[in-house]
Amino acid sequence: MNKYCKFTTANLLIVFLLLFVPGCTKRSLPLFYYTLENSNQPHVSQAEYTQNILVGPIIISSFLNKGQLITQNSAYSVSIEEQHRWAGNLKEMISDALINNLSLDLGSNNVYTFPNNHGLKALQLELTLTHFEEDANGQAFTQARWKIIDSTQAILHTTTSTYIIQPDGDSHNSLVQGLSIGIQRLSKDIADAIRTVAPSEE
Repeated sequence: MNKYCKFTTANLLIVFLLLFVPGCTKRSLPLFYYTLENSNQPHVSQAEYTQNILVGPIIISSFLNKGQLITQNSAYSVSIEEQHRWAGNLKEMISDALINNLSLDLGSNNVYTFPNNHGLKALQLELTLTHFEEDANGQAFTQARWKIIDSTQAILHTTTSTYIIQPDGDSHNSLVQGLSIGIQRLSKDIADAIRTVAPSEE
């Protein structure tokens, strides 16, 4: 009986050490957080745009919207970068960047977040972000389907835009900078389309 007790006690001690010691010695990996860089210089070379613009709704493909940066391994495989994460809600960050960039590109203070809570007569930008990651070649890959809708819900313009930016380096900072440039170029193309399909009201 004593031998049995000693054997059982020894086994329990081994199990305890296997479970407890790794938990004490394992160190958490550091986490890194990133934000998008908005344009900070006005691009406008034309007259200030006068119509109201609502940005949204914005839809983000579910594989992008997990909080972490995403890397493509192949056409069928991605890696979720657990240590490298967006500092906030990605949808809000994209919306804020588009509003800031469009305001600068159009020279306008009349760019707002959808929905329209003030009864404004406005154009509307609907956007679905389908890619916003590092592609299999190490480039910053941004792709979006978007359309411009007038106040009567008529579609004035619809297209898909793709931007592939070669980062300055191999770091995640460089990747995020490349993704930010993609959003800036997307904003510029949207602003140009808005001026074309819905000129300023006199």
